[in-house]
Amino acid sequence: MTLDAAVQLRTATLDDTEAIRQLHERNGLGVLDSVSWRGLWDGYPFASEYRDIAIGWVLEAGDGSLVGALGNVHMLYDLDGRALKGVIATAWAVDRDYRGRSLQLMTAFLKQGGIDLWLNGSANPTASRVMEAMKLSRIPVAGYDVPCFWAASPRRFAKAAMTRKSVPGAGVLSWPAGMVLGTQDIVRRSGRGRITSAVSRIDSFDDRFDSFWLRLRKGPSRLRAVRTRAALEWRFGAQHRAAQARIIVARDGASLSGYAVLLRRQSPELGMELYDIADLQALRDDPAIARDLLLASIGVAREEKVDAVKIMTGAPFRRRAVDELKPYTYRLPFWQLFYKAESVELQSALANADAWDFSLFDTF
Repeated sequence: MTLDAAVQLRTATLDDTEAIRQLHERNGLGVLDSVSWRGLWDGYPFASEYRDIAIGWVLEAGDGSLVGALGNVHMLYDLDGRALKGVIATAWAVDRDYRGRSLQLMTAFLKQGGIDLWLNGSANPTASRVMEAMKLSRIPVAGYDVPCFWAASPRRFAKAAMTRKSVPGAGVLSWPAGMVLGTQDIVRRSGRGRITSAVSRIDSFDDRFDSFWLRLRKGPSRLRAVRTRAALEWRFGAQHRAAQARIIVARDGASLSGYAVLLRRQSPELGMELYDIADLQALRDDPAIARDLLLASIGVAREEKVDAVKIMTGAPFRRRAVDELKPYTYRLPFWQLFYKAESVELQSALANADAWDFSLFDTF
């Protein structure tokens, strides 16, 4: 009997956390934070809606070791006042000797019952090809394969850009290149402008976010993940407590008119420390509010000596505010966003870009 033949597919449990962490590390997915991993399910504010839904699946070898895993993050969505049960595929990892069984994990994900919407928002090049082969639909958000950046530290941004292009002597050249880039940004007004809203940083998700969500969901008809105070705390609370997240709000009197959540991370592939704009929302999708939140985010990065700010725009209405601030861009060589809808009616409703509000909020 071959090693492959001895493998069994089963539903994952929280008791598998340590084995999944080891699986991630030996397959190059980075270091899994076991506390955060468990928190994806332990602290989910809509657990009652997902009582019978798996947290993922694993491939178990004959000796009991885990040789593959796929996470199944639960996410409640809203579309025109209708609650939709969504699931998001995450952390698909299989040991080399068992990769012939990889599709069993994705098939289990796509065949689970009781779900309205299946999403994969962070496919790597290999997973992207698999999603295409399995006939999943692309999330039709034009430009999501074009990350947008602003250079908060021109010298370090220039060094990273030259290193990425294998320019010899990037470290030395970064000084004059950074001066040129900084001057160019001032002339181009890249990431620069006057903030016209009442914008500030706050230290927690408070009761105003519940009121904001009720107002937001009455705006333009789009598929949005539920963003109550509890949902935002579940999604970003761990990073905020670890001082890796910042919350910026725009105010209209005592109420919120918008907010942005920034996540700080090292980006080995770009050679920079970044603030990812992981979530940005504005009432009525107002581009002026979005622009002010972007400017405030870039300002925070400059104050904290972070190299750059990055956003994956995620929706056409947000693109206007981003483009106005003249970001630097490049195009990814593959598509990351795929979905499957439970019904023909829902598939039709999600067939155009304006139906979506997708961001890093929806990726894991």
